[in-house]
Amino acid sequence: MAKVGKASFVAAPIALVAALLFALTGAEGRKLTSYKDIAGIWTVCDGITGKAVIPGKTYTHAECDKLGQEYVQKMMADMGQCVKGEFPLHVLKASGHFAYNIGTPAFCRSTMAKKLREGDIPGACAQISNWVYVAGKDCRDPKNKCGGIVKRREWERATCEGKNP
Repeated sequence: MAKVGKASFVAAPIALVAALLFALTGAEGRKLTSYKDIAGIWTVCDGITGKAVIPGKTYTHAECDKLGQEYVQKMMADMGQCVKGEFPLHVLKASGHFAYNIGTPAFCRSTMAKKLREGDIPGACAQISNWVYVAGKDCRDPKNKCGGIVKRREWERATCEGKNP
């Protein structure tokens, strides 16, 4: 059996950050002009939110690449403050993808993070499937037009469980 690499959120290898950025950029397509997402949050590039997003600004691809790199590195370090220990790289990748979408504070308050802190990786992975609501709307219902969230959660859970390369 092949040895599975492990790392912490704080010490996530550069290759993992790059793989996470690659997964995020392919998810929904890059948008160079900032916009309000389905929850009303200003967003740009590959889903970047927060202080770096200037309403109405159009960013370059280089700016998006830089924002993404900085965002993911800070996010992973912040995740490491609430979940300590080493985990298989696929768990870090799935958790990072998940936290990128829901935000680090929500990740740190989540049952997923609690289960990771307890060492219950299968239980943590299963929690991802519960996060299918946006602004109170159930994204499993096609009329809510947020089905991409359900597909994202399926990918994240499968990745967390080691089923995606």
